[in-house]
Amino acid sequence: MNISGTWYNELKSTLTLDPVVNGKFTGTYQTAVSSGCAKGSYAVVGRTDTDKKGHAVAFVVLWANDVSDCKSVTAWSGQAQIIDDEEKITALWLLTTETDPDKDWTSTLIGQDVFTRNKPAVNVDTMPKVLLKSHP
Repeated sequence: MNISGTWYNELKSTLTLDPVVNGKFTGTYQTAVSSGCAKGSYAVVGRTDTDKKGHAVAFVVLWANDVSDCKSVTAWSGQAQIIDDEEKITALWLLTTETDPDKDWTSTLIGQDVFTRNKPAVNVDTMPKVLLKSHP
């Protein structure tokens, strides 16, 4: 499956991926939900075997750009598959925020995103705040 192009997760965040070259790709990520720190677009770097007819996909966003530095990183790991006739990237994520050593146990959150080519019709302003913790 060709993963290049624009993808949206269930909260309307936008993942734009450049073409895969030798299992490597780059792109941008713009979160639709933020605790206030993440503003603008962020660089994405990743690896995949989709260019060799595989399904594995992994990518990382360091939440630092020209506009903000959130002192955190998110890593996604999952699969690109066709499910119910729709292209999807289903991935677990780990969001780690810098903390003092005595608070390291609070530094990492875990969750899941399902990316599709279609922008969802979700209103994130009405969602419970606990669901909006996937990005800084």
